[in-house]
Amino acid sequence: MRVLCPPRDQGRPRSVPALVRSALDLDWEALIYSGGLENRPGLLRRLERRGAVLGNGSDVVEAVRDPATLFPFLRREGLPHPPTFTSRRERSSASCPPLLWKPERSGGGTRIRIARPRERCPRGFYPQERVRGTPGSASFVAGSGRAALLGVTEQLAGFRELGGSAFRYGGNIAGPPRRVLPGPALAILERAGGAIARHFDLRGLFGVDFILHGGVPYLLEVNPRYTASMELFEDLSGTNLIELHLRALERGPLPRGPLPVKGFLAKGILYASRAVRWVAADLVAGIDVRDRPGDGETIGRDRPICTLVAGGASSEECRGRLVEAGIRVRRALRPVREGRWPAGRRPGAAVPVAARGSVLR
Repeated sequence: MRVLCPPRDQGRPRSVPALVRSALDLDWEALIYSGGLENRPGLLRRLERRGAVLGNGSDVVEAVRDPATLFPFLRREGLPHPPTFTSRRERSSASCPPLLWKPERSGGGTRIRIARPRERCPRGFYPQERVRGTPGSASFVAGSGRAALLGVTEQLAGFRELGGSAFRYGGNIAGPPRRVLPGPALAILERAGGAIARHFDLRGLFGVDFILHGGVPYLLEVNPRYTASMELFEDLSGTNLIELHLRALERGPLPRGPLPVKGFLAKGILYASRAVRWVAADLVAGIDVRDRPGDGETIGRDRPICTLVAGGASSEECRGRLVEAGIRVRRALRPVREGRWPAGRRPGAAVPVAARGSVLR
């Protein structure tokens, strides 16, 4: 397997278009895509013209990611979701429930913000009522008109102990489904996954994000590809989800229930609170550190440094171990003074070497 980091290896910016350009420069016949491309169906079409896309195609992605298509469908199906509006003239009001401005091209919770009083929805965003609760995600595999629930996680958003803020994605905690969510909530998610897969003709792996409020999962969005939480289920169950994905595309049998998992496993994204240089390769022994920067690489403020993984007997224990691991890694980093960047290393240029499931093959 060949792993490329576009900023470091090709001098390209950290962006989805740059990733697509890098893919088009490689010699391949088929690929499986991960995060980012679900927001760029036009770029996905360029890849489809080049070779086989093993997963959901651009037309399917465009439909399921369109709020004006997804949320009316959820309403017709009687599936719980926050009230969501497609009118760009919507204004926030002190007399109405609080609104969120959510980007049409959403990813990792970035750019989501709380609407100010009487503020009009900005261009490129859509309004959604804010539902308070615990964020989560559900993983599915679809084929032959049905979907199987693989597992559920608690999602870490704005995880301040690791440098997160606001609604920014900070990781996941996976565990036995009935210890993560109550039975009725799991039943709603199973029904939702099947209905969404049938209506939008989803195939292979996909995920659904939700907010758990009053024991009910309110659906937020659909990610029609391998998601960030899926590597946790692979580690916990010993199941290769890429193989499961390919079998589903070939109309093979789907799992009869969630993947068998014991205990809890968490991943946390460690963000830089200031510009730092990665020199911790030999100083983080005993910590499961993934997506490491290259030796001597500079990470700009608010950029992801690495991924930390920790297990435990409960969600709370996993959280505590992630915080401890984050403290140890930060102690091993070296600060970089503003205006004194090493040659060829500008602020924010560094990205994790390779996210699990993000390698184009």
